[in-house]
Amino acid sequence: MQRRQFIQNLLTTSGALLGASLITGCQSKTIDPLFLLDLINPKISLPDHLITPLSDFYVQNYALTSRVNLDTWKLTIGGEVETPVVLTFDDILKAPQESFYLTMECIGNPSGGNLIGNAKWAGTRLLPFLEKATLKSTAIEMAMKANDWYETTLPIEELTKPDVFLVHQMNDKPLTKEHGFPLRILIPGHFGQKQPKWLTELNAIATTKKGFWENQGWSNTAEIPTHALLRQVQTDRIWNQHNRVTLAKSGIAGWEDGVLVAGIALDRSRPITRVEVSTDGGNSWQIADQNQPSSPHEWTLWRYRWTPKDAGNYKLLARAISDGEIQDINKHDRMNGQSGVLKIDVMLD
Repeated sequence: MQRRQFIQNLLTTSGALLGASLITGCQSKTIDPLFLLDLINPKISLPDHLITPLSDFYVQNYALTSRVNLDTWKLTIGGEVETPVVLTFDDILKAPQESFYLTMECIGNPSGGNLIGNAKWAGTRLLPFLEKATLKSTAIEMAMKANDWYETTLPIEELTKPDVFLVHQMNDKPLTKEHGFPLRILIPGHFGQKQPKWLTELNAIATTKKGFWENQGWSNTAEIPTHALLRQVQTDRIWNQHNRVTLAKSGIAGWEDGVLVAGIALDRSRPITRVEVSTDGGNSWQIADQNQPSSPHEWTLWRYRWTPKDAGNYKLLARAISDGEIQDINKHDRMNGQSGVLKIDVMLD
């Protein structure tokens, strides 16, 4: 089989897309490669966007998937406001619409896990509705409640940022019931637990309050830390349950002509300035090639062309740097979304 035919076959079977097909409880199973093997060639640019298909985007629910009747659904903005606001779905659609890319990740995503995906979202900004309601000076937090009675909170200043959106489309299609039909809120910089699906209530409150997952011990801020995920070695998709790779020296995907090491990186709200790769267990680091997404809320794609000289066992890992903050590869604080770094064992025959 020729290299070109191999690449075509790979494109057919994997779609060259990041997969993360999950069920309730943040579980995953898909291990398709991120990129075609041809991306080992530095003359081929990394794509501007890598979109996770709706069918493969991870799903996490507080309870059973909620079913919403669009004819009776309403979103209320109340509590510590001067003028309570009640919105129908038509009100949402009549407001100015925008589309944008944003990567969502589950706070429980293990090191190297698949509980992460990138989508093109469409909706309208929340801030004009909050301005219409007029928040009282006594409001310090916003309690967000969903149709399934899931509730979580964030400080008022997080909800009044201009890039907070009420979204009703995902990848140019209406939200599915699994992803929050008819409306969910997106608050950039935070893990998915702070972005409820099936949104029905936004209540400004004068006291602090913890939501469902926060009362279980999960972070109350749920801010996404600076981190990189190593997702692919040559044609092998890497994840937390598949972190050992054996490569032959020769052949289409052999290591003799170089090895594609690739992945993604993400930060709460700052652009990823650099991704570094180590092929010796963290003793030395090399700078990877990366794309430059227009939004800091979309994952950064990166790759590194590794040119090993000798056969043997190697340990690969990656770290991200954002605005001077270097990812601590040894820090493991699961309840705050810091799961350390997945170390990949690679055997070169």
